[in-house]
Amino acid sequence: METLDQLIRDMPTREFEPELPASTIEQFWEEGFTRIERITTDEEIEWLRRLYDVMMRGEVEDTVLIRDVMVRLDEPRGDRVSQIIKPELTVPALKNTLFWRNGRKLAAAILDAEADTLEGWGHMVRKAPHDDEVLAWHQDEGFWDPQYDYRALAVWLALDPATEESGCMTFRPRSHKQGVQHHALGAGDPAVTYLEITNVDESDAQLQPVPVGSVSIHHCRTMHKSGPNKSDHVRRAYVNEWQLPPVRRETAYDRPWWFAREAARRELETQS
Repeated sequence: METLDQLIRDMPTREFEPELPASTIEQFWEEGFTRIERITTDEEIEWLRRLYDVMMRGEVEDTVLIRDVMVRLDEPRGDRVSQIIKPELTVPALKNTLFWRNGRKLAAAILDAEADTLEGWGHMVRKAPHDDEVLAWHQDEGFWDPQYDYRALAVWLALDPATEESGCMTFRPRSHKQGVQHHALGAGDPAVTYLEITNVDESDAQLQPVPVGSVSIHHCRTMHKSGPNKSDHVRRAYVNEWQLPPVRRETAYDRPWWFAREAARRELETQS
């Protein structure tokens, strides 16, 4: 079985420069999401898959691995929808990948910012085969500290084909222009990982299939969800979030769910 040290030694070195047409930037700001056909090489995709699997097996010390996002943080977990938060903290080599470097360039161009001013972090999401769970409608900013204003986007890389069958994302066009909606606590419990926007009008919802090596890019306020993985294969996605430094507000947004989650997290930490 491969080790982390072996993987780091085998890291690909071939360069690749993605294309970003002006029409793609326009689509992002108008619809709240867009897609880039290729962000990295086939060699790096295969390397990322191998590293991803090592990390998801829990073989990298201090990795923040959550094996089932649909249950309480302190409950026993299965192998359904799993995630790793900020994998680059335990595997710094991820910051040397084309995906990280090119994603930052794309984000800077879309956000009209200098690349070195952007802050980034990663998020790996794994859907097991034949998992019937749906990740509910939400906005990324709904998970963030409401004491700040954000200018941010997510770059979502498909390591396996993201199709309707395997649970690709669905977006609501132009929802990023409507502000952050009220988010309900998952299962009504602040210690459950997920949040959801209820009573969503899905009449304009658009599926976003993403081929391997392509990226879907969405605004931090774009409403999105993903369906069940009905396929025979795992669906691995690797997301990097990019943002300008958040700006502190004089008065926090009214987002009680965030404060409830923070209180639950702190309580669980004191019990562990």
